[in-house]
Amino acid sequence: QRSDLYFGRDIPGGGQVSELAWKAFSDSVISAYFPGGYTEWDAKGRWKDTETKETISEPTKVVTFFGKMSKDRSAAIDSIAQRYLRRFRQQSVLRTDSKAKVTFINKTP
Repeated sequence: QRSDLYFGRDIPGGGQVSELAWKAFSDSVISAYFPGGYTEWDAKGRWKDTETKETISEPTKVVTFFGKMSKDRSAAIDSIAQRYLRRFRQQSVLRTDSKAKVTFINKTP
């Protein structure tokens, strides 16, 4: 199972989640839920603001998780999103889930 969370970095009312604030969140929150690892990358998101009805463009952090889906894993992903919403006063965090075939390619002797 592949799950992705999309974290917009603009803060309602002004400002932006800085790289330092993101790193602190990733290190203290995401790593606590997924100590086995995850991938994070930068993106540029576009979405329609539900209040102003304007299309917004903002820097975004995407975090990708791979693993067997379970209620605990799903709850952990939702908890990460909820903690981001509260910490940075966000309207929403986008979550996607899809089946994925995962293989590690190792060095052959």
